[in-house]
Amino acid sequence: MFVFDRDAYERRMTWYRHARFGMFLHWGLYAIPARGEWIRSVEQMPEEPYRRYFEEFNPVDFDARRWARAANAHVR
Repeated sequence: MFVFDRDAYERRMTWYRHARFGMFLHWGLYAIPARGEWIRSVEQMPEEPYRRYFEEFNPVDFDARRWARAANAHVR
């Protein structure tokens, strides 16, 4: 199972912040329990309990253009 490495993460984020990317969306089934994208690793959650989020996730209302317009409007 993945083990989060804070130091490696901070090194990657240094580049990301310097490159001036202002918005990065992480969007997926892990948003359902609303406890972070590394929920399986951090909570050591087995696949079976996580599967219920997979079965519930249904992105029918996803609208990338709407998100992009909202982000663009926020910058101006």
